[in-house]
Amino acid sequence: MYQSDRDIQWAIQKGLLICDPNAKIDPTSIDLRLDSIDAAKIWDVDKLRQDNDIAGIPEPEVRLGEFRYSQWSVKYLCAPPKYDKMPSSKDLVCRRGEELLVRPGGFVLWQTKDVIGTPQSNPQFICFVDGKSTRARTGLLVHLTAPTIHAGWSGNVVLEIANLGPLTFVLQEDDVTAQLTVARISSVPEHTHVEVGSTTIGQKDVTGKQ
Repeated sequence: MYQSDRDIQWAIQKGLLICDPNAKIDPTSIDLRLDSIDAAKIWDVDKLRQDNDIAGIPEPEVRLGEFRYSQWSVKYLCAPPKYDKMPSSKDLVCRRGEELLVRPGGFVLWQTKDVIGTPQSNPQFICFVDGKSTRARTGLLVHLTAPTIHAGWSGNVVLEIANLGPLTFVLQEDDVTAQLTVARISSVPEHTHVEVGSTTIGQKDVTGKQ
């Protein structure tokens, strides 16, 4: 059962839901804010292309069946290029002062300012990251195929931000681009995420590091 604003506030007060108590809570969701612009990262395709070229691979390929995110993120995530004046037309994502420009086709990983989730011990809720409908109408996609914040997991939520529309997005710290809905689970899970091998519990940045 999905939780209302009263249920969400009660769960936060009781420590059953990990969330900033000052977060903006709508009737059935919690607004999620973007962290510092320094937290935003993009994939360094040029570096991957160079490494693949040395290995005789013509494209910046990634074998997803063998993909180890924690290793790749440290090696191939980088800060978007900075421009004091006019950004380069070739960069789909770039920084202009304290703003991030995401052009059509651009993709950036950017974490939430707030730590979100549920306690590892005796979790009673599961959460879901959803887009904001009015932002989505411009072509903003804030999560791809992994909206679930599993019971017993907590950390800064990494948003996979993509621009599917025709406009350039201008984003900055504290912008609300997503929301969190909360549901009560039928029973406490038999196993914790630590037991099943989750490596992102307690993550503090987009690389998944604690």
